[in-house]
Amino acid sequence: MTSNINQYDVAIVGFGLIGQICAKVCSKYNLKTLVIESRSDAEFSSNAISFDDESLRLLESIGLYDSLKVLLNKPDFTDIVLTNGRVIQRNPVLNTDNGFPSICTFFQPEIERVIREICKADENIDLLFDNELINFNSNDKKIVLDTKNGNKLNHFEALYLIACEGTNSFVRKKLEIESVDQRYSKNWLLIDILLKENDKLENVFRQICDDTRPTSYISLSNRRHRFEFQLLAGEQHQKVIQKNNVQNLISKWIEPDQYEIENVYIQNFRGSFAKSFQKDYVFLIGDSAYQMPPYASQGLNTGIRDILNLIWKINLVVNSNCNKNLLLSYSFERVEQVKQTIKSSIALGQLIDSLAMAFQKNIPLEEAIAPEARDQAFGRSKSIEDKNLKKGIFSLSQIELIKNRRLSNREITNNEDMGCLDKIVGNCFAIFSRKDIKNKLDEGVYEKLIKLNFKFIYEYSGYSIGSELSEYLEIGEIIIRPDKKIFGLTSTKLNINQLASELLMQIE
Repeated sequence: MTSNINQYDVAIVGFGLIGQICAKVCSKYNLKTLVIESRSDAEFSSNAISFDDESLRLLESIGLYDSLKVLLNKPDFTDIVLTNGRVIQRNPVLNTDNGFPSICTFFQPEIERVIREICKADENIDLLFDNELINFNSNDKKIVLDTKNGNKLNHFEALYLIACEGTNSFVRKKLEIESVDQRYSKNWLLIDILLKENDKLENVFRQICDDTRPTSYISLSNRRHRFEFQLLAGEQHQKVIQKNNVQNLISKWIEPDQYEIENVYIQNFRGSFAKSFQKDYVFLIGDSAYQMPPYASQGLNTGIRDILNLIWKINLVVNSNCNKNLLLSYSFERVEQVKQTIKSSIALGQLIDSLAMAFQKNIPLEEAIAPEARDQAFGRSKSIEDKNLKKGIFSLSQIELIKNRRLSNREITNNEDMGCLDKIVGNCFAIFSRKDIKNKLDEGVYEKLIKLNFKFIYEYSGYSIGSELSEYLEIGEIIIRPDKKIFGLTSTKLNINQLASELLMQIE
């Protein structure tokens, strides 16, 4: 007997920026997707302010980048400065090997409006606004969801549930997953302003080492700018957000008659993460799974990496009948990565505080800051070699060599010197080799790879191969996952048939 309840492959709770991007990635894999959003269609968030190059790379792969690029701002540089204007570190914003700027800023409501309309037109996505998820129950086959709209109750079924609803996640609370506290909790005042036409501020992404009040200034576009001020102990929130206080705080940059205030709100930034990002077939993404300080502006980008890691695995289970156990690798692969991102963000905040205090006390900066602290803050610590990665979808014999590497888009370029690895591979597994390796694979292995839509790439005429891929191909053949991370590399002790068989054992 069939159910009369609407059935989906994936249900997503929360339709902020992470929920929108998640829905589009699901659609790219032809997954029938339901989105449940408690807000109305007219409400938008304004917390997020930047994409990094990896996020922009994903947006292009799902067809969103061209629609959004007119709304993106490329800062001239990112920097850390003292209160007297002395520059401690300045980096020009350049294109990376992925073919995109290392950072682009934006005004979130503008981005959300565009993606929301695209999702509305997508036949794989059903949007349910003004509906609150009030309960869900799961078993081995499905998840039953109950939503409420006023006095009306709705019921749905999905194979998988993804929580994208933010820090007060109902899904996470119901799952009762414990948190790990990284001992950072501070309130920040966030201010978005719109300049009048003839006024202009610097186009930068700036951290200011103020020993009294750590401050950030970020240009979002020609006319829109974000100011962030850490609140001091004892400051009353209602007084802090009053217009005269806001104007006083930003008076160092611009006069009140030169701008309009668009948003003023206080946000609590924490350093914490869930011990697991999943329970059975319910998954946590982004702020539903963790919170991090604002210094490195990595909250949104880290959530997008969650999406990049998870959805291709759900696709394998739903559309290729692979083993559900492969989904366990999501939490194994992401928790340690997120933990390190939070640590780096906290370290950057500590670095800024130390620089500010050194300036105040007239201590030489090189004496105030340990080199290892600077490395941790800017993400130059050693590659993650955590035992949990060995439980992920990686070759066990290669884990030390590949070190969780993702091939850049420019590892293959065309005659116009444009990165095109993503277009060649698409959202599939791929084997890169110097020659056709079909005759190196057992017939049964080859047939299974074909059913999984593997790409076999060995003809490079008209293309240039990047240094990293060239180095691997000098050793042997390489298998990459749909997220472009390296599964494994052949060697004199491991041939391509063995490597492919190892992958099949992990996902079948």
